[in-house]
Amino acid sequence: MNPAMRRLRRYLLVGLVVIAPVGITLYVLAWVFVRLDAILGAPLERLLGVHVPGLGFLLLALFVLLVGWLVHRAIGRQLLQWWNAAVVKFPLAGRVYNALSQIVQSMLGENRQMFRRTVLVQFPATDMWTVGFITHEAPAVLSAIVGEPCVNVFVPITPVPHSGWVLVAPVRLVKETTLSVEDAMKLVVSMGALAPGDQMARLGRQGLDLDRLLKDEGR
Repeated sequence: MNPAMRRLRRYLLVGLVVIAPVGITLYVLAWVFVRLDAILGAPLERLLGVHVPGLGFLLLALFVLLVGWLVHRAIGRQLLQWWNAAVVKFPLAGRVYNALSQIVQSMLGENRQMFRRTVLVQFPATDMWTVGFITHEAPAVLSAIVGEPCVNVFVPITPVPHSGWVLVAPVRLVKETTLSVEDAMKLVVSMGALAPGDQMARLGRQGLDLDRLLKDEGR
């Protein structure tokens, strides 16, 4: 390959490395914004006959703030208690609402701690270890069934960690690690390429390592 083509190849690869994180971040933020904006934006568009980008998102944010403010007041707390008592009386809707309320509160509440710590578990076979996250320390009912102390472990799927398996694992089969949840997530999403202790992993929130990128591409 002649020098000119080599330089073009380097420029192309560096450009992709720089643009890809920015592009994916903007795409995800835009996707979330559009979906949230449409919740109230679509009805407003039908009502007003004109689409105002961002108006639905702004009104939704104000509505969420208003609900949070009301719940902190006596009248709002009473309304919420009345709503809870009314909804749970319905057989199907009550169960769905109750389950979703507990899940959302565990994820977004003041005492949220979805992933308590990072561990290694033997999955999907013996002597094969995978990264997991403790989601419950001591589920008494499940431990009683198994016959020994157990923990609930969430094992994410790479490279989309929002999906995975929930394992009820005996404590004796779980290996503790010193990995933070963030470092473990990097390992999962990168399909094992970004291992804890690597130079790239140690960058934390600094983003791209431009010096290393240009050095590697210059070889």
